[in-house]
Amino acid sequence: MDKEALLTNYFSNQLTQEERKMFDELLDSDAEFKARFDFEQNLQRAIKAEENQNVKAKLISFEKEIAREIPKSSLKKSYRSLAIAASITLLMGLAWIGYIDGTSNKYEELYAQNFQEYPNTVYAITRSGSEESLERNAFVAYESGDYDAAIEKFEQIPSEVKQPYIDFFLGQSYLNAGKNDQAKAYFRETIVKADNFVAESHWYLAMIALKEKDITEAESELKKLINGYDYNKEKAVALLKELD
Repeated sequence: MDKEALLTNYFSNQLTQEERKMFDELLDSDAEFKARFDFEQNLQRAIKAEENQNVKAKLISFEKEIAREIPKSSLKKSYRSLAIAASITLLMGLAWIGYIDGTSNKYEELYAQNFQEYPNTVYAITRSGSEESLERNAFVAYESGDYDAAIEKFEQIPSEVKQPYIDFFLGQSYLNAGKNDQAKAYFRETIVKADNFVAESHWYLAMIALKEKDITEAESELKKLINGYDYNKEKAVALLKELD
């Protein structure tokens, strides 16, 4: 389970025993996770403090409704307590759902605003070209948006003639085909083995993390990009501020 999911389950009281053990270990060993937890906890307290004011006002309104509908003589204390408790549970539950939905929508919007497919910048495809090769056919499929065909062709290129940039465009093809795990593997392979597209790989790893709402990972990749490269540096700085 990723770190964002662990935090979400913690604050919604849904951690299993195994997840709780993992959660506690991360709090002790992972400074970024601990900082994220502290931020979320403080945010929850602020939200609850504000919501409590609204709850008090609504409870007064609910009690007045109950008093109007049921005579005081028949309104037992236990029933009044149950009604109030149910009201609090409902309102706080709605507040939490609203917070989660709002946060989720924010990340989805940031992803939509910042993600763009990377263009083919390495292989020139001309109408008059008669050359037929797996690489050319792969890029033809890539440029036409047929990512499954592009993946098939890229994967078939023999290792002895495979150019270093192929892994990056395989990552792009998998990403655009909605296969995030495979995309991440090829972007990381590019970072380790290639001289080109390293900065771009960090950017798209951040995009995938943002899409998956793994904010800790997104922040980590953005910081690597900002500290070491110029590619999309201004966008990365702006996006990192949005995630803080």
